[in-house]
Amino acid sequence: MARRSARRVSLVRAGVWTVFAAGPVALLVAVAASSPPVPPPPARTTVAATSQAADPAGVAELFCDLWLRADAGADAASATVRAVRSLAPDVALPEGLGQSGAVLRTTAVRSAQLTRGTWSVVVAAQFPSATVEGTKAGTGRTVRYFAVPVASSDAGSAGGFTVTGAPAEVTGPGGAGTGASKFTTALPDDGALAASLGEFFNAYLVGVGEVGRYLAPGTRLEPVLGAGYASVDVEEVLAESDEAEGAVPVDGTRIRVRVSVRAVDAAGGRWPLAYELSVTSRSGRWEVSALRSGADAAVGAGAVGGAGK
Repeated sequence: MARRSARRVSLVRAGVWTVFAAGPVALLVAVAASSPPVPPPPARTTVAATSQAADPAGVAELFCDLWLRADAGADAASATVRAVRSLAPDVALPEGLGQSGAVLRTTAVRSAQLTRGTWSVVVAAQFPSATVEGTKAGTGRTVRYFAVPVASSDAGSAGGFTVTGAPAEVTGPGGAGTGASKFTTALPDDGALAASLGEFFNAYLVGVGEVGRYLAPGTRLEPVLGAGYASVDVEEVLAESDEAEGAVPVDGTRIRVRVSVRAVDAAGGRWPLAYELSVTSRSGRWEVSALRSGADAAVGAGAVGGAGK
């Protein structure tokens, strides 16, 4: 037994001395063999950024303004002519426009992309009212429309634009169809809702009383400041339904209305204004729960100025 133990110890010692004798390389191999493999770093994915196509409306608006002020008979080195040429090197210039070309301002009103990299931009140009031959004084057009052809130097990305031809005078864009109004029920001028709205608008626009007392709980709406209105009258109230025609209905009834008001400022100016509101019944009265003209009234915890008191 003793011989076997001694022989086993001798073998262990021999193995250790063998590793040391092999040097650092053997040690590294031994460590590498006993360590778990290190996973390779994840592959990096490159996502190509998408560039938004540039809008040629501003270039067309600027060109049209400069083009109407330029004159082919003027000095070719003038600042206006040079500015036009920087946007449209080969476009013919107007000549001798005089007062008829005294543009006040230009505004791009519609852009249509024809092909990749080409557009037609309709620009509205406002002129002083002038007499047109064959018409009464002061009845001339004050707004005219010009279609400006524009091309991009790099097929529609963020490069420069060039006006490729003289403007074409066109008719103005037609109005969009609005369809039938959903506000079909005319409410009585002396009804409960009209009275509540009259008080609300005097607080909201004039500052008579607290706006909060006319708001439903949880509705926040700040009064208009700086308008200088002295009084406001409700001229018409149209509703989506007939629930507000008579007495105030049960609590929680909510309807939408369109209200036409006439605000009078301190100088006597009369301002026709229109609002869309949501109103809700509570405790025998109508309260404003949303103002939908412009931005909705914010809804939060609690009402401003004690709404519903």
